[in-house]
Amino acid sequence: MGMGIISLLARWVTGTTILSSPESMIKYGVFGGIGYAFLGAIALFVFSFIGKKVRQEYPDGLTIGDYLKKKLHPLGYWIMICILILTSLHILYIQSMTASTLFHFLFNLPLYIEIIIFISFCVLFAGFGGLKMIHGLAGFQVITMFAAAILIPLYFFVKEGVQPVYDGIKLYHPYMLVIDHYDLWGFLFSGLLVGFGQFFFDITSWHRLFMIESKKLPLTFSISGLIWCIFPLSFSCLFIIVIFTGGFTDIQSILVGLANKITTPFFFILFVLCAFNAITSTFGAVLHSLASLIIINIIEPFRTIKNDQKKIKLAYLLSVMIGAIIFFATIIQSKKIIELLFYSGNVYSALLFPILVIVFSKGKVGNYIPISIVISIILSYIVQPYVGEFQSIWLSLLFSIVIIILGFTIQFFSKKESVNMS
Repeated sequence: MGMGIISLLARWVTGTTILSSPESMIKYGVFGGIGYAFLGAIALFVFSFIGKKVRQEYPDGLTIGDYLKKKLHPLGYWIMICILILTSLHILYIQSMTASTLFHFLFNLPLYIEIIIFISFCVLFAGFGGLKMIHGLAGFQVITMFAAAILIPLYFFVKEGVQPVYDGIKLYHPYMLVIDHYDLWGFLFSGLLVGFGQFFFDITSWHRLFMIESKKLPLTFSISGLIWCIFPLSFSCLFIIVIFTGGFTDIQSILVGLANKITTPFFFILFVLCAFNAITSTFGAVLHSLASLIIINIIEPFRTIKNDQKKIKLAYLLSVMIGAIIFFATIIQSKKIIELLFYSGNVYSALLFPILVIVFSKGKVGNYIPISIVISIILSYIVQPYVGEFQSIWLSLLFSIVIIILGFTIQFFSKKESVNMS
């Protein structure tokens, strides 16, 4: 269970966690940072019950693709596999963007050099090192993250004091202490939908789901959620320490302010190690899970690979190809971290209800379930310019619910009519 918790924390304490929780705090106030932390914890807690149901129904799976193959017809299965690959690539892209932010802060090198160094390291460590290397480094990575999350904020609050920090925020950024704000509630509700969808459809979490002992699943995921929420709360506190003495422009200016505040080399190295480990552990875990999914669920159904050595070589090749795709995507298109999270929000929101239907339905489900996801995503992006970002996320969920109810109704009456005719 301890290894399961470490493995999940190594996946979910990401560079995004370190940078996007302060960004959400900056944009939506202190309660935005607090809400970000608890939304992730709740999502992991709820996923523990879904995981238990999945393992009871299908104990011998290896990937989410195995489970989807059991529950879906061929058309629906391939639709879900395509969505799964795209969402996994998007997660890798977000980590690459986060790495570029960290590297730019440390070295100020050209973007393509920063990204190629980061991706090359991750491909060697996870793509070539495999699950053994990922699990071998997970303990060290989680220890450095914990040390940074606990020691650095504690050091600052002992040094500066709590009251001066509060007074500084109240003086320079009073809007951050306001809870009765429409955007905050929109952010929290949208974040809940996006977080649930992301956790429920995460390729690595499902990979770990089939590796952890079945009876220990609920407790493992629940404890992981409780521990995980410490990290965004801690890093939000850390960035509050930076901005309480004046203004800021963006996350880069806050990182520079943090570097100026951390006068002790030990704490600066600890912060850099924490951020780097968070980014690389997530990138490595998703990269390995995605390569495994492609081999097991896409290549092997069409071409049997009998030799394990050939599978390993194919995994190496896939890791390099995926790394190249993420490299070019990062170079071509760059956005802020918080924008990246919610840009894909319509996708995860559309996935939420269909995933629950697939898991809690008996036997195979109709193709209209996966098709509802595609239609909901398209419709939500069409209406987004007219209704706003958060509202389009809510509508994405609503569209999928309506389409599934209509599909179920049509299927029910069709069966009833065929029975009456017979």
